[in-house]
Amino acid sequence: MLGLLWAAANSAHAFTREVYVWQRQFTPAVYQAMEALRDDTDGCAVLAAEVSWEKDGPRLFRSTVNYPALAAAGRPVGLVLRIGPYAGLFSADDATASYLAGVATSVLQASRSRGLEPAELQVDFDCPSSKLGGFRLWLDALRNAREGTKIAFTALPDWLARKEFSSLAHAADGFILQVHSLEKPGGPDELFQLCDPDRAWKWIERAGRVGVPFRVALPTYGYQLAFDTTGKFVALSAEGAPAAGPPGSQIRTVRSDVATISRLARKISAIKPRGCTGIIWFRLPVADDRLNWNITTLKVVLRDELPVSQLAVTVAWLKDGLAEVELVNRGEQDESLPPKVTVRWSHGFKMIMADGLGSYSLSMDRTDDGMLVLTAESAADGERIAPGHSRKIGWLRFPHEIPLALQIVARS
Repeated sequence: MLGLLWAAANSAHAFTREVYVWQRQFTPAVYQAMEALRDDTDGCAVLAAEVSWEKDGPRLFRSTVNYPALAAAGRPVGLVLRIGPYAGLFSADDATASYLAGVATSVLQASRSRGLEPAELQVDFDCPSSKLGGFRLWLDALRNAREGTKIAFTALPDWLARKEFSSLAHAADGFILQVHSLEKPGGPDELFQLCDPDRAWKWIERAGRVGVPFRVALPTYGYQLAFDTTGKFVALSAEGAPAAGPPGSQIRTVRSDVATISRLARKISAIKPRGCTGIIWFRLPVADDRLNWNITTLKVVLRDELPVSQLAVTVAWLKDGLAEVELVNRGEQDESLPPKVTVRWSHGFKMIMADGLGSYSLSMDRTDDGMLVLTAESAADGERIAPGHSRKIGWLRFPHEIPLALQIVARS
């Protein structure tokens, strides 16, 4: 079904390019996206199970992974066990550790029983940096349950400075350094950045001194943030429904900057820092993602190329002097709606009428000067045009077809 999903790595020591499949439901859109990346990636890491902690004990959620389909592809697949924040005590052999070991065993057995031998077990534990010693105890229990499968864990940059980190890292076969995050915002007017490339590079160099192989996790996703009328942060959304707050809330969209992240990826790939064995992208883009990169963009970046940005405005003349104004994305990444588009014509022609479409309205009508302006509403801030797609934004009517000059007004 998936065909040749991934190209095999050239050797055991090849610099790999992987992608996280973080969707909890393996829908047709997920398979379509995985198929689209078959020639550009060396493997994937699939969210297999997630443990959260409630007052009455742990809660387990299993993703609907189609193991036979992944096995048929014949390419490396890592299984991720996600563990939510934990406030209790840590031990290598208490009931909690035994429960997690049992979950790990069941995940690996479910995969093997359906024909897929996992390439590794990844542990993604939302662990405070002060509890890394406790995490090491859990990792000991999980190592005993892995049945020969390699084990790795997700690490945050601030962990690198903790004295317990070296012991934790050497207890695993490797780790994934996550250099992207969003700190709690102080207000809607702050400048947000999911990944600072300069800081990320320093973390990568520091990780190389640990002496354990690691990969770098880079972001493709974004967030929507909601702030109440006082500017207080009240809600966040990265998947599912948009962020929502009380009436009058301000919504900010923060995205992974394509140019910044792709340059960082190219630098990592070219230099191959000490100990770094690859890049793993978070996360697989599917067709209905609101805040993720377009899959066309990720394919370009995986080839160590910079995606082209090319948004154009065109006019199509229909019958009876009707002209439709359209934005067309001829590039390789999603494009935001421009704040304004101007339309000009010679003074000798008289416009009969005009209007905006969708998120655009006529903000200024200077027909005497032969110009009108189509302005995007503020609510359109998060709207995007995917590569190869277009958006009608307005129309004009003249007695007959005439020359029009159209221009996109860039954001200041």
